[in-house]
Amino acid sequence: MLGSEDSSFAWFSRLLALRYMAANGMAGTELFNTVYASDAEAAEKAYDDFAVLGEFFPDIFGTDINGDTVPVNIAEVIALFGSGLHDNVLNKNVQIIGWLYQFYNSEEKHRGSGTLKHSGRITPERIPSATQIFTPDWIVKYMVENTLGRLWTETHSRCGNWEYLAECAERGNIARNPEGITFIDPCMGCGNILVYAFDVFMDIYRSCGYDDDKAAELIIRNNLYGLDIDRPAYTLAVFSLLMKAAEYSPSILSKGIVPNLAEFRSVADKMHESNDDELKNCHIYGSLIQKSRRKEKLWDILTRQYDVVVTNPPYMSVSAMEPNLLAYIRTNYSDYSADLFSAFLYRCGSFTKNGGYSGFLTPYVWMFIQSYEKLRRHIFCTHTIETLVQFEYSSFRDATVPVCMFTMKKDGLRRSGIYIRLSDFKGDMDVQREKTMAALDDRNCGYVYEADSSIFEMIPDAPVAYWVSPHTAGLYKDHPPLASYVSPRKGCSTSDNERFLRRWFEVDKHKINVRCTELRQEDTIEKYWFPYNKGGGYRKWYGFNSYLINWYDDGAEIRDIPSSVIANYKYFMKPGLTWSTLTSGSFSIRSFGEGYIFDNGGCCIFDLDEKKDYFCALLNSKVFSYIFGQLNPTLNFQSGDVGKFPVIYNPDSRIDQLAEECIAISKEEYDCFETSFDFRRHPLL
Repeated sequence: MLGSEDSSFAWFSRLLALRYMAANGMAGTELFNTVYASDAEAAEKAYDDFAVLGEFFPDIFGTDINGDTVPVNIAEVIALFGSGLHDNVLNKNVQIIGWLYQFYNSEEKHRGSGTLKHSGRITPERIPSATQIFTPDWIVKYMVENTLGRLWTETHSRCGNWEYLAECAERGNIARNPEGITFIDPCMGCGNILVYAFDVFMDIYRSCGYDDDKAAELIIRNNLYGLDIDRPAYTLAVFSLLMKAAEYSPSILSKGIVPNLAEFRSVADKMHESNDDELKNCHIYGSLIQKSRRKEKLWDILTRQYDVVVTNPPYMSVSAMEPNLLAYIRTNYSDYSADLFSAFLYRCGSFTKNGGYSGFLTPYVWMFIQSYEKLRRHIFCTHTIETLVQFEYSSFRDATVPVCMFTMKKDGLRRSGIYIRLSDFKGDMDVQREKTMAALDDRNCGYVYEADSSIFEMIPDAPVAYWVSPHTAGLYKDHPPLASYVSPRKGCSTSDNERFLRRWFEVDKHKINVRCTELRQEDTIEKYWFPYNKGGGYRKWYGFNSYLINWYDDGAEIRDIPSSVIANYKYFMKPGLTWSTLTSGSFSIRSFGEGYIFDNGGCCIFDLDEKKDYFCALLNSKVFSYIFGQLNPTLNFQSGDVGKFPVIYNPDSRIDQLAEECIAISKEEYDCFETSFDFRRHPLL
């Protein structure tokens, strides 16, 4: 007898399969109508008729289910597949199976989110539901056409209605036989990427003169491969792929052809007593495993190389990984362990043959954030990014993170790629599709760029800043960074600002310690409220200095909080420049005098001496805004990032004088309001 979850899925998959076949005029029509017209008890008796279909789909119709495990809501499920889905929605629309499985998993995914908030870790059983995200059809088409389609058009004419294939002048010199091209999705889910790859392969075979029957059989036998950790998803992927083949060759189901797909769960179930960690936990590590363990179908698929690799890998931060997965990632993918998807990007490189193509839909943090620098440099050394589309920040709601899709060729050449930047176009994936199509039709639309990785590698941390000109990138290579002249630093994190921070007008003035030049513990007992740089909004030259911090007994209470951070203590009380780390607008920097403690949200620059006015002017200039803003699209201005700005330091008394005047004007204006600590009277009085 199966467990309740297994039983529920078994009935879900059976009814879904029957309903799909019924809508497409295949075997199962009469059986589904019988089940649909019956109650739960009659549905259970219909099991005897499943034996026939079990010959074609043993994973769906071949398992025994006792009567007491029939789900209590089977009548609702039957109703959904009956009146809830019309034939025109299901007709030759295999991709809908993935959407329905995501709907089936939605409650489980919601429970997993609750678990994550509670414990911070996703258990092995919850990994599939927590990480599976159905890839929109048009993104699937874009990735497949710009990998498999591009591989074919290197040596052959374009064939099929490949509307998302970006034009490329590169041509290969070795003609390919379609029977020898291999394609894998190592995180296949329900197989929607493989299903569209089948269509593209069919276009290729037809262009070579194959009839549909022969082509369909060869595609299943020779071309398509897939892996997943989720057995239910694997079951639906097998069904989906055979249904797609049956669209072209209705007789294919009678040939007993088994797709080259495999799952890890059943192997792990057999090996739960094994001392071999990879075998015992292969349902957790999945396609990240690289060694050949046994002579079985799964391990054969896992250890081969392929001409094309396309996938939507799972996204999971290290904070959410359960201990076995976290240890495995850090041991085997230590340089690429910032997130689960980054380990998969590296792994997919070893799946890909030299000269082959790969395509991905991932969060776009890997393009910019420092923790992914080694991944970026590895990609630049081994691949050419052929195309990349950076979506608007919140366009893909299912992913809950900003995403990009991109395709690469494994050749390690420094060729230019095509980049489409959709950051300015608010809207869902329909809007993103429209703008992508417009960009493919017109490279002069204003948001298409060409760049190669040699430009990225000139810039500190090698971000994929494809919109930066070679001249701007060269500035970073040819001139010293700001941090070689001065000291950009981040400060405190109290972990409880509501407890320790106040505005200056909320505190007894006799307990405020201002313009202190040296922080000594004995001076923090009676007067323990100190000015605090905490950032603010956009304001140049001077201002946003209304906060105080409770630093009683040299911050003893703050130090007692385990999650608090006291950073760069030696710079407390020193004069400098400060800016807001997080802002919704442009960068701006402000001057301050002695006596301040500072926050991580109000980073500061010290050791300025006579350079203070010069650098205040430089960092408030349009030059800095243009260059630094180009390389910092996240509007998160950390001290380390600012410290890398290239500087040509030419002291000039005129610049210093103008900066002093700007600071004085800004201070006079700021002090006109009661919120300023130095307010004396309103200018109109």
